[in-house]
Amino acid sequence: MSHHPVSFAIHGGAGDMPQRDHGYAEHLAALQAIGRQVQSALQDGLAALDAVELAVCLLEDCEHFNAGRGAVLNTQGEAELDASIMDGQGRCGAVAATRRPRNPVKLARALLNDGQHVMLAGAHADAACTRLDVATEDPSYFVIANRLRQLERARERATVVLDHDEPLGTVGAVARDRQGRLAAATSTGGMTNKAAGRVGDTGVIGAGTWAADPTCAISTTGHGESFIRVNAAAQIHWRMLLGHEPLHAAAELVIQQVVDCGGMGGLIGVDRDGLVCLPMSTLGMFRAWSELDAPVQASVFR
Repeated sequence: MSHHPVSFAIHGGAGDMPQRDHGYAEHLAALQAIGRQVQSALQDGLAALDAVELAVCLLEDCEHFNAGRGAVLNTQGEAELDASIMDGQGRCGAVAATRRPRNPVKLARALLNDGQHVMLAGAHADAACTRLDVATEDPSYFVIANRLRQLERARERATVVLDHDEPLGTVGAVARDRQGRLAAATSTGGMTNKAAGRVGDTGVIGAGTWAADPTCAISTTGHGESFIRVNAAAQIHWRMLLGHEPLHAAAELVIQQVVDCGGMGGLIGVDRDGLVCLPMSTLGMFRAWSELDAPVQASVFR
């Protein structure tokens, strides 16, 4: 049986967040701790699909980031949550505008396992939690004081605010396991003061999440509409598969396409050889990673 060195990356959102004296120490500590837990699990033989689900669940449970508890709020003051997950064999699941699964990525994973539908949205996605044995919470569980204050500021300015313009953001994970298998997962609350029912790239397989064992695993973060327009995550795969471009080159080109259509953001990726890329068009991206069993690193700014 093959025994590859493991590689992974996780992110907590990209944006033009302000530089601060403390350097976002709490965010980096959380990313480091989660990264070490994911690396240890992969080195012990955990499958890539299980590893990215684990990583995103831990990030959803961390109030520093815009996913699960502590997600940003829409115009109605509600947390509407999107998530998706995909393995390198083409199996995938996604949810959008959910309000009740404690960990939206677990509902996406349950859809992947169930195999009947790829994506469910809104109240019907929430209702599926019972059938698929996914833990739920009252919608109030996801709302925290900081996000209410952020919503009030956005309402005063009458703007929709990218979560990444604050030191908080979408979360995601990519991994290559001991068997060389790839997987990716992404989860978010979207944008502060977004329209109720708005869905960004995170819940869209091919835009925000993609994995294929012959090429790469990708999770994106940024201006969701722009990532959808360029089909960002899947486009990297096709450039690698058909154009024989290396991961880094394909990812940088796609990020430039996002910029060209008025967006901003970043992504994390790992290829079949375990090489990691972390391109961004923004000042920073919360991220932690390990390439080929190397020690876990974490960073915010370029």
